[in-house]
Amino acid sequence: MTTTDPPGSTASFASAPLDPRTYRSLLYLLLAVPIGIGYLVVFPIAGSLSLGLSVTILAPVAVVATLLLAVAVVWADATLTGRLLGVEVSPWFPSRELGVAEFCKQLVFARETWTGLLYLCWRMALGIVALVVLSTGFSLTWGLLAAPLAYGEFLRIDYRLGVYRIDTLARALAAAGVGVVVGLLTLYAANLLGRVSAVVTATLADGRAADDHDATTDP
Repeated sequence: MTTTDPPGSTASFASAPLDPRTYRSLLYLLLAVPIGIGYLVVFPIAGSLSLGLSVTILAPVAVVATLLLAVAVVWADATLTGRLLGVEVSPWFPSRELGVAEFCKQLVFARETWTGLLYLCWRMALGIVALVVLSTGFSLTWGLLAAPLAYGEFLRIDYRLGVYRIDTLARALAAAGVGVVVGLLTLYAANLLGRVSAVVTATLADGRAADDHDATTDP
């Protein structure tokens, strides 16, 4: 795996807003929310249909169709991830030069098919995590940063231990300072999630190892 950043480099908490990778990761996470939710809808339905057809003569067709859908989605998703996060990845897909029987055999038994399914599970989980992190982080950030413009008798923050009233300029400025910290934490979390996503993609969705193995086993 190669990326646009030096190996092992990680943006610090304070430098996250200045790291270009942070904003690529933000875009990636914003896309991860609808994509992950879409996967949560589509693949359970596809799996249920395959399970329902498992007692009929269409069982092999259903299994192959579901796996083919998954492999195609992994290929497209990993390609998008590589372009957005700057990670070099070559997604695997069964060779289309094979006959139908060999193609199906490779699709069902190849390790890359099943690591691809793990990758899709990761993407579903990432969509939920991204939704929670971004919505919570940015809503808190903007709310706290706006305190100096809206402080007064009716502005307050409810938290587990009680209520904090922002009714003075000093308290409003303190709230804005907390907002800055929350914003930095959110950007840092986005940067970190982007880096983790790049590693996971290169580990689970890169098919170059399979291509190299096929090349060495060919006569």
